[in-house]
Amino acid sequence: MKLTTQEKQAGLLSESNLDLAIQLLQDEGFVVIEDALPQPWVEDMRAVVNAELESRYAGDEDALNRTRRHGGFSSPMQMPFTDSLIIENPMTFQIVSEVFGERFFGSLPYGCNAAFPGSSVQNVHRDCAQLFPELQVELPPVLIVVNYSLDEFTAENGATEIWPGSHQTLNDDLDEISTLRVGVDRPAHSPSQQTLMPAGSIVVRDMRTWHRGMANTTDKTRTMLSLVYFRPYYLPDNLGVSVVELTDDEWQQFSDRAKQVYRLRRQG
Repeated sequence: MKLTTQEKQAGLLSESNLDLAIQLLQDEGFVVIEDALPQPWVEDMRAVVNAELESRYAGDEDALNRTRRHGGFSSPMQMPFTDSLIIENPMTFQIVSEVFGERFFGSLPYGCNAAFPGSSVQNVHRDCAQLFPELQVELPPVLIVVNYSLDEFTAENGATEIWPGSHQTLNDDLDEISTLRVGVDRPAHSPSQQTLMPAGSIVVRDMRTWHRGMANTTDKTRTMLSLVYFRPYYLPDNLGVSVVELTDDEWQQFSDRAKQVYRLRRQG
């Protein structure tokens, strides 16, 4: 899905593109909003994330090899990781609030994910199962993940492969329900596509949708950020995330809206 110049300048989806995004999420299980983030910001954020990745895996190649060279870390609860373009992205909030209602939950810290050079193909999987797998009924989403691409996603660097419409494929295998891994035969009979997109794109995905990370055959790490959002009834409304370790200045960086969405509190 491409944005108009006006949408990029405003940082918001037009009514027609918002309707299209919702429709694609409902029908396909995901929507890609191309080139949604300012490129200078993307370049700066990519450098910060890559520096954290280098620090995280310095001298620990075994950790990467155990995960087929797909790695990452949890975001620090400070700038630039708490930038409003990430945790309060207006386009993301437009879509999520339309699907889940205004009192949706978000989860912090979020994931900073990477496919390192030499990464191999992951197993096809879901990030969550059907809410009631015993019912043979198509249900709306309860969990949405939003990815912010910090690199161009190409076939060569392992752009995520995804199966459109698979979010409504009902679980009929107990092993799949418990492990979230999709049997090898099922994806072979369904069309898939890779999320080829420019750096700075946003992917909004129903977490039941089949997908997998692909092999990165380049010499550069491919990075993205991953934030998860929930329907308001999926978690208790009195849930709170304690951030007592934050300084006063760090706490003040969060807007009232962010504190409400991510259920942040200073009390121990």
